[in-house]
Amino acid sequence: MLFTESQSPMDKILKIAGIAGMIISITTAFYLIFPAGQSKVAVFLASLGIALFLSYLTFAIQDKFAG
Repeated sequence: MLFTESQSPMDKILKIAGIAGMIISITTAFYLIFPAGQSKVAVFLASLGIALFLSYLTFAIQDKFAG
C-alpha cells in the first residue's frame, strides 16, 4: 500500500519524493541505454512508460507475511 492512515505527513512527503526520484533515475537509465538512432521523443516516452510501470510494481507487490 502506498499510503496508510497511520503515516505522518512527513512520511508521505518522503515517500512521494522517493517515488519521483526512482522514476527520474529509471527514465534516465533507459533513455541512455536505448539506441540513439531512434526518435528522441519516442525513446523518452518509452523510458518514462517503463519507469512508471516499474515504480507501480514496487508498491503493487505485497509481502504475504506482512501483518
